Amino acid sequence: MEKRDKYKGAFKRFEEGKYTRSDFKQVNELFEADSEEELSEFLHDNWQSIPEGETKSPKLKRFIDQIHDGIFPAKPSTVKILLNYYQRVAAILMIPILLFAIHWFTVKEPQRAEAMATIVSPLGARTSFVLPDGSTGWLNSGSELTYPINFHHEREVKLVGEAFFHVKHQDGDKFHVRTNGLTVQVLGTQFDVSAYSANEKISVVLKEGSVQIFDKNDQAAYLMKPDERFDYNTQQNQAVISKVDATEFVLWTEGLLQFKGESLEDVMAKLSRWYNVDIEIHDSQLKKYNFRATFKDEQLDEILRMIALTTPMKYQIEERKPNQNGIYVKRKIIIEKK
Repeated sequence: MEKRDKYKGAFKRFEEGKYTRSDFKQVNELFEADSEEELSEFLHDNWQSIPEGETKSPKLKRFIDQIHDGIFPAKPSTVKILLNYYQRVAAILMIPILLFAIHWFTVKEPQRAEAMATIVSPLGARTSFVLPDGSTGWLNSGSELTYPINFHHEREVKLVGEAFFHVKHQDGDKFHVRTNGLTVQVLGTQFDVSAYSANEKISVVLKEGSVQIFDKNDQAAYLMKPDERFDYNTQQNQAVISKVDATEFVLWTEGLLQFKGESLEDVMAKLSRWYNVDIEIHDSQLKKYNFRATFKDEQLDEILRMIALTTPMKYQIEERKPNQNGIYVKRKIIIEKK
């Protein structure tokens, strides 16, 4: 009885489509239990708890929608049979029978699909995260990290944008970060990966431990050591390794913006994501100017003013105006040569 009470609240919220990640884990744990008899009894009790005057069809439909969404993956043929049957006898079909059938076919399927989660860090924000294995990190603005709800078979995440990882060591269990051009493999370490889709360059900076870089064909390319930076150009298929102070490249996790001789084009791209604005440089020569500075809690206007003092540029901040739907679009900044 105590075990059933543990799952009762989570299952009810899941049933209503208002569940949290913790609720999902508990429901998933229930469905992966060894005792199918216990699961059947739990579902039957849940069915009996629904008041007589409350229709059960909407709840049933939500579960079927969750099958489509891959929450409880099953073979397409199984889903089709269940859906067709539901359409014919919806008035008498019980949720426990349907769920038990889904569970039966799901756990018997060797290639069970993984439920995935995605963390999105919007423009102008930084987001901390904790992965299922206890690894932690930060997502920079305009970034996405996708990973399985549970690391059943291997620890692998997919990154678009920039993230700093502090990977928890697990004996013999490697951790992979996949990007659009290369894969980073580690056991337990701290490192930064920058792989924005709009940028043809992918960068990996190693702070502690060691990481193995694999190319897009999963061939080992380079074994990194601490305080090294690996820059890969996806268009030219070329890599450059340099010695750096890794700490300086992860200061963004502490709210610091640092530029170490970066081109004005890269500087403006970072400012665009950091402050959620559109910045256009209307001079090709300006893009090549290098800039060095560190900022903390500065307003964008002040940063632009300081950059203009050391480079031959001027800028104009266009007035924000509503679009045809009455929505105010992002600020737009034009950079031109003096």
